[in-house]
Amino acid sequence: MKKKKKAPGRPARARRKAAPARADSLLAPIKGSDHRVVAGISVDILRAGKGRVKRLVYPPGFRWSTHVKPIVGTDLCMHAHVGLLARGRVRGEYADGCRFEFVAPQAVVVEPGHDAWVVGAETAVLIQFDVEDETASHFGLSGAHRHLHA
Repeated sequence: MKKKKKAPGRPARARRKAAPARADSLLAPIKGSDHRVVAGISVDILRAGKGRVKRLVYPPGFRWSTHVKPIVGTDLCMHAHVGLLARGRVRGEYADGCRFEFVAPQAVVVEPGHDAWVVGAETAVLIQFDVEDETASHFGLSGAHRHLHA
């Protein structure tokens, strides 16, 4: 079999290498963070003075009452959450039946005493600011959900 000769004066066509798959920067490891996995939630924690900045990655199908309640032993999540939902959709409900829903990108403020879950097939990513057990009081939130008109 004869090799094909190139036409004179035409450069050979360069083959492009496939670009390597880019890591999702929203999920990439955070340098200097304390990384943990708790009840299927990937958590990266960075200290910021007396507080913390946290990235929480909740998988599709996650529900607090299903995955965390058995570990902590309370009926509802008793932590306040203040931050930014950077990806995904989250719904929740307080003990009195009030419901909330956040769709990224959206600021998040949730008082203690709630259940919450990821909606749909997309991972939810929450960037949260907290002062551990003092988050609610630090941000001027009630220690439990209450109606403003009550």
